[in-house]
Amino acid sequence: MLALTSILIFVTLRVIPGNPVITRYGATRGVDPKALEALMHQLGLDKSIPEQYIDWVGGVLRGDFGVSYFSQFSVTTLIGQRLWPTLELAAVALVLALLVAVPAGIIAGMRPNSVIDRALSGFVTMGMALPPFVLGIVLVAIFAVRLNLLPAQGFVDFAEDPRKNLTLVLLPATTLAIVCAAPILRFLRASILETLQSPYIRTAEGKGLLWRQVVLRHALPNALVPTVTVIGLIVGNMLGGVVVIEYVFGWQGLGALAVDAVLKRDYAVLQSVVLLVAAIFIIANLVVDLLYGVIDPRLRVGGQGT
Repeated sequence: MLALTSILIFVTLRVIPGNPVITRYGATRGVDPKALEALMHQLGLDKSIPEQYIDWVGGVLRGDFGVSYFSQFSVTTLIGQRLWPTLELAAVALVLALLVAVPAGIIAGMRPNSVIDRALSGFVTMGMALPPFVLGIVLVAIFAVRLNLLPAQGFVDFAEDPRKNLTLVLLPATTLAIVCAAPILRFLRASILETLQSPYIRTAEGKGLLWRQVVLRHALPNALVPTVTVIGLIVGNMLGGVVVIEYVFGWQGLGALAVDAVLKRDYAVLQSVVLLVAAIFIIANLVVDLLYGVIDPRLRVGGQGT
């Protein structure tokens, strides 16, 4: 998957109009052709696409992701500076999403077609229908502009000022959390409803267990298996979706770095960011596969009974 991703992003960047030379000069008309040839050679863009790809992959395998065509900083250094803010935003958003989606999904599953269930269904519809940037602008208009409770944009490192960092991360994290909580709530509710119809649930009720015990001890662990799959996909997609959120809120993470690289056609930076996001997506889904055995012992490899 990583190999296919690397080929796709590498070829796509070189097929679409524009390149770092045009971006640097603004236009190639009127520029000395020798200067253009020298810059193309310096950037390695005068080689064929297969040769450029082999050079880049060879560097990646050695841990060398290249140098930014514009800042001349190492790509590893640039990504290292921006990775922590993105991970912080994603982690805070995921925690907020789970704190909302899991209890809400359990309540909606236990009381289908109730007033609470219908209200939560409206929340799910809104969260899945609204684009993240629209939701972010709405939250900025309400909490930053009208109520003046939170800052609209900015970034401060946690080590520099923890309080200000948490204040600034709250709005973008809430925006991302709403987008992530909606599908989690939807799938958890559906899984609990399906699980509650199972024969072993009726058996547990017949033994005299409290309804709360039936749901938490029997229904919820089984309903979590498909829900965890959705969470794994959301975590993988979160780093891709965070690009727009970071741009709206001025959060200096990988998203802002990627947008800047797209505008400048900074191939080395953008290729590495996309490859890193793909790697995190793969790792997240691998962790989900391992969690299956923790949640449901029947799914463990080497189990004796099936």
